[in-house]
Amino acid sequence: MKEKILASRYLLLLYIVGVLTASLGVFLMKSSTLGLGPWGVAAFELNALLNPILGFFTFGTASTIHTYIMIFIILVINKNIKSAFVFVSVFLINGMVDFYDFIVFPQWLIANVGTAILSHAFGFVIYCLGSAFLILSTYPGMVIEELTFALMKVLKIKTYPIMRTMIAYFGFVLAFIYGLLSGTYASSITVLSFFLGVAFGPVIQAIVKSIRQSKFGSKLKPIKV
Repeated sequence: MKEKILASRYLLLLYIVGVLTASLGVFLMKSSTLGLGPWGVAAFELNALLNPILGFFTFGTASTIHTYIMIFIILVINKNIKSAFVFVSVFLINGMVDFYDFIVFPQWLIANVGTAILSHAFGFVIYCLGSAFLILSTYPGMVIEELTFALMKVLKIKTYPIMRTMIAYFGFVLAFIYGLLSGTYASSITVLSFFLGVAFGPVIQAIVKSIRQSKFGSKLKPIKV
């Protein structure tokens, strides 16, 4: 009983640290203004399509629509109430991004390209680290990670990076469709966007495996990644 309580505390600690680090990574990458990831690009292009028509549509609204569709798919596939906890994770992570932006670093300024590259690179590593913590915590965390695991079960795909990359690149497919309809031709997609689409999965998997092989990882419940 004592071991179970101790293990649950480790998992909760991982979840909290995961939320804090993943949101910091999002803030740093967003602040660099070097380019968006696949689903960020999809949200940008959906906003470009609908804002001129509706007048009140925003990037945040577009991102929320995609997020809620993903959550709906996760709930349908998993068929358990625990998956609904991902709503809490979305709220906490988005809230922490704003907290870093407006409270912790209100004067944050990217002065030059070198600083932007450093901010984005550091943000990428921190985000991947946070995502790995959330996966290891076994709590439903990042929406894309939860969708990845759900679709791995349905499609019988055993390799996490492959499924993660497929989901990422579907964001590009939507961005191209939105871009064709709006006339922007998905101009927000950059070389960095394609790199991020491929890189997230393998890096997150490598971090998860490294932690699992550590002394701390031996206290955690086994998971497949």
